[in-house]
Amino acid sequence: MKKLLVALLALVLIVGCSSPSTGGTEPAGTDGTSELTTASKELTVATNREVSSLDYVTTALTSDHEINANLVDGLLENDANTKLVGALAESWSANEDKSVWTFNLRPDVKWVTATGEEYATVTADDFVTGLRHGAEFESGTSWLLQGVIDGYSEYLASDFSDEAWEKVGVKAVDELTVEYTMAKDEEGNPTSVPYFDSMTTYAVLYPVNRQFLESKGEGCKLGSPDKETCEFGTVALDSILYNGGYILTVNDAKSQAVLTKNESYWDAENVFLEKVTRIYDGGEDPYSTIKGFEQGVYPQAGLLTSWEDYDTYLEKYKDYAYYSLPNAIVFGVVFNYNRQVFNETNYATDEALKENTINAIRNENFRKALRAAYDIVAYLSIGAPEELATQSVRNINNFPEAGTQSDGTLYHEAVNLAYNEATGENRDLSDGVDAFLNKEEALAYIEAAKEEGIQFPVHLDMLVNETSDTQTKRANSFKKSVEDNTDGQIIIELVLRDTDTVNNIAYYNNDPAAADYDISTYTGWGPDYADPKTFVDIYSPITGYYMTSMGLGTVDLDGNVEDLEIKEAIGLMEYEKLYRAADAIVDDMDARYQAFALADAYLIERAFYIPTSQQTRSQVVSKYVPFSRPYAPYGMSEYKYKGLRLQEDMVTAEQYEEAYQKWLDSK
Repeated sequence: MKKLLVALLALVLIVGCSSPSTGGTEPAGTDGTSELTTASKELTVATNREVSSLDYVTTALTSDHEINANLVDGLLENDANTKLVGALAESWSANEDKSVWTFNLRPDVKWVTATGEEYATVTADDFVTGLRHGAEFESGTSWLLQGVIDGYSEYLASDFSDEAWEKVGVKAVDELTVEYTMAKDEEGNPTSVPYFDSMTTYAVLYPVNRQFLESKGEGCKLGSPDKETCEFGTVALDSILYNGGYILTVNDAKSQAVLTKNESYWDAENVFLEKVTRIYDGGEDPYSTIKGFEQGVYPQAGLLTSWEDYDTYLEKYKDYAYYSLPNAIVFGVVFNYNRQVFNETNYATDEALKENTINAIRNENFRKALRAAYDIVAYLSIGAPEELATQSVRNINNFPEAGTQSDGTLYHEAVNLAYNEATGENRDLSDGVDAFLNKEEALAYIEAAKEEGIQFPVHLDMLVNETSDTQTKRANSFKKSVEDNTDGQIIIELVLRDTDTVNNIAYYNNDPAAADYDISTYTGWGPDYADPKTFVDIYSPITGYYMTSMGLGTVDLDGNVEDLEIKEAIGLMEYEKLYRAADAIVDDMDARYQAFALADAYLIERAFYIPTSQQTRSQVVSKYVPFSRPYAPYGMSEYKYKGLRLQEDMVTAEQYEEAYQKWLDSK
């Protein structure tokens, strides 16, 4: 998510995520807090992320989605209980085998300009245009729809002619009806995509007004894409139209972004904040947000255990502090399997050391040694109480509720069982369990790697954002645990660089040859739709988004798998077989989830990626009315400020717990 996030592939927010909430007509959880009067209609938050693109159908970055989700609506959104509800679509349906999906739009929804002037009515053609524009401009999330919408994959490889587009499974039936046809299998039969409705919450399926798009430059014209001569979706306020709850009225890099309520919004009565100001904070001062909270600037702040006087603050706010909720985002350690550039390095002036490091990274026992040596709880405890740090541990590259079977078996339970059956082990891979930390095992894996020709010590460059106090301390914790638990045989080289350098290499980079590190902890993903595939796909050697972070290509123009020898050696090609076998099962959801669990278990078994935690959870004090904005583990809804209310007084821990229990009961 890129949840994606997916995005969620994102740096940690200075202020922790607020509690989930609803975009419905009456915010969930307001019962029990009614005695607290609503406060300011303006919200100010601190963030270390800024928007890099307003082209919402092409960007894959969480830093962009956090803004764009408030500027443009899609067909559906989620309410407080993750239930899909209509956004621009007032109703929707599928045929019996879920191979054709039809969405009926609300009448008279308006596009407005950056100054709030009405431009046009949203029509079905806008969704056709948005899909085509995203394909032609190489959307960072186009892979989501490959093999899903009929003809879409073929169009990506076409000449972008009108004739080629006519073969894509999307059409405007009339002005207010858009229809999607799912891809066909090898025999030409339509395939079922039972989760397609949840995919519409993601921006690659959002609408774009054709007339406005083509007015932004010759290169914006459908069928003739040219990024050099297209000004749609830059960072300029007037580079897009708006149909969402807010209009972006200020966007100053490294300073602030301001969102102002869209008075023409179709659901304006449920947008309670007139203005949202996002202030850029690079993290140099770890006390900046709590200072702002106490000065009345920010309505929410995190309490960090890394403060020397953390206990003093905790005592001060003991009746108010509560933990943010678990989330579906997964962070971990990614390995660069084919490093090509060494501009950012502490050791790689020696060719022998460079070669030894790449050989080690490609060795399974070495990767398992690193995993067994990494004290995840100690790492997460920098900035969070140990109890919360422990709860935040995640051992699978998916989220527990990704696919619950008919007998109630949660997805992480299926993965756990598959892993233990494949390995003969008896590990507990549940959230909140550090399943692999074991010095004895780390040393045993090192000995096994030595027998396979790896020379120790092995040096690993790891990029660190030196401007963030928390990230720097966490990196030092990572270094200490790995070096201590391997008796110095794995040496973590902390490459301290400024925020822009780290972001450009580890976050914005789209070129595998430019991945200038050996390992990275800047890899996070959130689900884009309600199916295990949303995570499993990102490590596909054919289509996987994270091949770039691993220093690997996908396929060349002739369809040949790039870096095939490396991918076979580390297990990616076998993973691909498991993934495709699972994705082919569409008529038995229990069997589908079980098959995907085999792929997720295989990832853990081969350790070609090391999932470690949820997105940073925090201990917060807040004036947010609990559960008053949209919530979902996938898609864009969670980024919306729609529905959010502020109150004059701080939420007490007791009030939050009462609201939380009511929210759980209503799910």
